[in-house]
Amino acid sequence: MKFIALILLLVTLTSFHVEKTDVYICGPRGAKKYHYNENCRGLSACKHDILKTSLSQAQNYGLTLCGWED
Repeated sequence: MKFIALILLLVTLTSFHVEKTDVYICGPRGAKKYHYNENCRGLSACKHDILKTSLSQAQNYGLTLCGWED
């Protein structure tokens, strides 16, 4: 019985997915792309602060992945 409970617990824990991917964007406004790497070549011309945000939030803003990283 303990073995079955352990298997059920393991299946439950491994099927639970939480997105924790952070991405970087240039400035608070006007960004068009997001970047996985804070030192991405696509951020080199950024004249604003480089901000860290979640991938889902960046996608909700309508941003797409930088061409240097796809």
